[in-house]
Amino acid sequence: MDRYEREWPTAEALWKALDGVGEVRVFSEISSTNTEAKRIWREEAPALPLLLVADRQSGGRGRLGRSFYSPAGSGLYFSVLYEAEGSMETAVRITSFAAVAVMRAIRSLTGKQTAIKWVNDLYYEGKKVCGILCEGAGMLPSGRQGIVLGIGINWHPAAFPEELSSIAGSMGEERISREALLCAIWRELLPGLQGMSCAWIEDYRAHSMVLGRAVRWREGEILREGIAQAIEEDGTLRVRDSEGEEHLLRTGEITLRLSE
Repeated sequence: MDRYEREWPTAEALWKALDGVGEVRVFSEISSTNTEAKRIWREEAPALPLLLVADRQSGGRGRLGRSFYSPAGSGLYFSVLYEAEGSMETAVRITSFAAVAVMRAIRSLTGKQTAIKWVNDLYYEGKKVCGILCEGAGMLPSGRQGIVLGIGINWHPAAFPEELSSIAGSMGEERISREALLCAIWRELLPGLQGMSCAWIEDYRAHSMVLGRAVRWREGEILREGIAQAIEEDGTLRVRDSEGEEHLLRTGEITLRLSE
């Protein structure tokens, strides 16, 4: 054992800790839990929701094809595979709800308050500590639609590569295990994924780090600027540009930056 825990419990032990819901699979190393979840959806018939947890990802992914640094022993990297009921919810709504679930879990365990950068990142002390990636897993011949929600959190202190050290940080938790964090997130997350009513949008707004701020976003080849005005009930961001025109940002192809 190193300074922090290196081994996850067995899948059975973790399943019991997570209240025996669905199915759990644990990996010491994997390319990407999201990629594996999509493969399982296409090729197997797992109990749902299916939770995949990895100690390390060699090909962790974020939005727009970016990589997510996922070293062993320090971070929490997992994906949840579940079935959409009726039409698939918008990715921005699922991602926004998940951000609140993670924020609440961290706060309940540590007392630390993270901030949410629309749409999928959590920040602590000015650095990114969590990324969330929601993807469709595809529609089966039966018409069933799968959704994969991937979450990566920098939990224990870690040494980041030089190119990430100025933007990525960790929660710096030495006392609390990744298993405890996963259990706390699971209990915040599961009701919403099962379609139960979950009041989350006010928490999302209250801890947004973009509302009232000048922002820049790219739509294709066009770079736009404006002030973030509001977050709608479905997680859509409403922005007003310098000419007074309002824009609703909701697609996964938009990259948003806070202006200096």
